[in-house]
Amino acid sequence: MNEQLVKLIELQDIDSKIDEANNNIEKINGEMNFLRETLVKEKEQIESAKKDITSSNISKKEKEIEIASIEEKIKKHNMELNAVKTNDAYKALLTEIENGKKEKLKIEDELLALMEADEKISKDIKNLQKEYENKELEFVEKKVLFESDLKKASELVLQLSSERKTKLAELPKNIADKYENIRKNKNGAAVVMVEDNACGGCHRNLPIHIIDELKKSKDLISCHNCMRILYQK
Repeated sequence: MNEQLVKLIELQDIDSKIDEANNNIEKINGEMNFLRETLVKEKEQIESAKKDITSSNISKKEKEIEIASIEEKIKKHNMELNAVKTNDAYKALLTEIENGKKEKLKIEDELLALMEADEKISKDIKNLQKEYENKELEFVEKKVLFESDLKKASELVLQLSSERKTKLAELPKNIADKYENIRKNKNGAAVVMVEDNACGGCHRNLPIHIIDELKKSKDLISCHNCMRILYQK
């Protein structure tokens, strides 16, 4: 096999390992970010529920004040009953008292509904808080493993990048540039093996004369369709 072709295959093997390590780094970072975002969202849910409780407490206080005000009015009207001198005025006060009692009952029902809702929200907050703490613990444990894997992958990329630089320098500039251009345009696969007389990259059948030239192994041969560099075992 052509010496330059051997170096290109070795270079591509290094590049494949670099790509794999970089993909691994991206995957780890993605998983870490997903866990972080999950924690942030759950924290936001807890804070939102707490705000709902605070808002409800304000509403409950307002309704308690309303009830106290209505009770005071009812008490006042009951006292006024003894002082009225006409039947119409007496009936009017009774109507005011009855309306006050109805309004008080309505507000008390609303207050009860708020209290029941608060009880449910409080339970939800406890459950969310417990779930958050469990996931936070899981994240802390996984973060240690993730950071260890990231360190190994990053060190591997540095090592392989150094090997790549050396291997690339061993090639003539025109061949190195050709390799880089093909790799860039063909998603990393610049050198492909011929399989059943077809290009291992685009899978098009190769002309007989191309197969013959490959057997001679004197020059670098490219696929006329995808321009990848060909080799044959």
